[in-house]
Amino acid sequence: MKKVLLFTLAVAMIFSITACTKAPEVTTEKVDFPAVTYLYNTADNHKAIGEYLQSAFATVGLDMTLENQEWNTFLNTRKEGDYFVARNGWLADYNDPICFLDMWISGSGNNDIQFGKGAHADLAMYSVDLTPYGGEKVENGTWAETYDVLISAIKACTDNEDRYAMMHIAEDMLMDTGCITPIYYYTDLYMLDDSVNGFYSNPLGYKYMMYTDVAGKTDALNVCLASEPDTLDPALNSAVDGATMVAHLFSGLSKWAQDDKGNLVIAPDAAEELVEGKANDDGTVTYTYTLREGMKWSNGDEVKASDYTNAWKRAASEELGADYGYMFEVVKGYPNDLAVEADDAARTITVTLANAISYWNELLAFPTYYPVHASAYDNEAWATKPETYICNGAYTIDAWEHDSVINLKKNENYIDADTIKMEAINCYLSDDAQNMLANFKKGDWLLIDDVPTDEIATLKSDPEFVIAGQIGTYYVCWNVNADLIPGSTLTGVEKEKAQQEIRKAFGLLLDRNYIVEKVSQAGEIPASSFVAMGMIDADGTEFYKNATDNEFVGYYDTSAEAYEANCTKAVEILSQYYNIESK
Repeated sequence: MKKVLLFTLAVAMIFSITACTKAPEVTTEKVDFPAVTYLYNTADNHKAIGEYLQSAFATVGLDMTLENQEWNTFLNTRKEGDYFVARNGWLADYNDPICFLDMWISGSGNNDIQFGKGAHADLAMYSVDLTPYGGEKVENGTWAETYDVLISAIKACTDNEDRYAMMHIAEDMLMDTGCITPIYYYTDLYMLDDSVNGFYSNPLGYKYMMYTDVAGKTDALNVCLASEPDTLDPALNSAVDGATMVAHLFSGLSKWAQDDKGNLVIAPDAAEELVEGKANDDGTVTYTYTLREGMKWSNGDEVKASDYTNAWKRAASEELGADYGYMFEVVKGYPNDLAVEADDAARTITVTLANAISYWNELLAFPTYYPVHASAYDNEAWATKPETYICNGAYTIDAWEHDSVINLKKNENYIDADTIKMEAINCYLSDDAQNMLANFKKGDWLLIDDVPTDEIATLKSDPEFVIAGQIGTYYVCWNVNADLIPGSTLTGVEKEKAQQEIRKAFGLLLDRNYIVEKVSQAGEIPASSFVAMGMIDADGTEFYKNATDNEFVGYYDTSAEAYEANCTKAVEILSQYYNIESK
């Protein structure tokens, strides 16, 4: 397959060079391509996509080295900005496009591209006009002065049409940098043994196993979600597999559940009910929740209202520096003076939002909004071993053999313990897809969250192989501080404008249809935008379909018919800056 791919790309390259018109006159001396390393994590499909990118970029003369890192090392390398270009993916945190956009503010821990960080922090080249929405117009501002301000304006906006219009402006700004190269819209691929009943998952990728049985038996369920989690502290976790585990270990005020018809809903969990907010004269909205009576921590301590408010203040604080701390920006007083109060005697939690938001109940179900026990504040390592891991959810950690298995057992102190069917869940730790499939076929593991890429075509006929819907985008991210044209006479703003054009040109070289049909093979849809399909716009249509005024949907024409023209355009652009002819 790879030989055929390389031949196809080589032919496309020859056609592109001979068919394109004369390149625009360049204003800088051409340079050789830089040394570029593509960072990915262990899974087979990530490697296969990396190899495709390597061969695609090679057609114009860029020799890209692939570097594989273990999952947690990979996440930290990307977060620290110690990379050139890397594979990435983002799943919705809740059902609103803003969760794809607010992660890129300067202070976000999920801002792997490094927008507004390092050298990019002082680059004044961005413009945004918020005067139609009651704001100001900024020309040639920094990322913090424009994009950060735009996101804050979106979160403060209560006019639905204006809010969505500004979200489109935010995505335009992101995509104009070229730092995000969308590849495909996600599907959730896993294998579930047909003996398992009562399992469900949500569009965010979380899997729920507390109500399962195995052919009627409820003693233990063996699963494999991923390798060793980076953290099981709900405030610090930023991975889907970690979120799945903490959703079994903690109770937030709300939760993802199934109704009587099997539909996914946001339902009360630790709160007696999900109340309506009270609108205040200043535009803020106040909610008052009452905790269910009789709730206990896994060690027998009473769960208090202050356990929630203190946990929220901790998660939002600049001191903790949590990746998802910005999710509390909707709360008045963020980050260091959250408008939250607790009355332990009355079991009430009062929280005031800066303005009304439609997805508040979903935020309450998100791990960052879970409580933590008072003992966590004096022990930074509390979430690393069973004896100090105190939780208030359906399960506790019974044992943890690092890099091998985490054993969850039913929490007898959980307020709804009588509804929990599965007594134990053994979460085996591996990121080796071959190993996962082998254990599944032997019947040792009854749920696995990955399979080898080269097995997908065969597995599609297996009824235990599941391809579920998921709201997310798989993409390539370019470090905004990486030098794409070393040795160029361009500097500052002019250099970054050139690099934006270059990054977008590399995005044109990718045959996304080939990737989803021949490489990933899991029913994904070629992506033309960052905000994923499935997100709804103000008028009820899909947000991604309204991304641009182009004749095609989104920022890249992903149709098979456009691939040849895309390659031609890419070569025209790249030939302005690089010595392509000598390659």
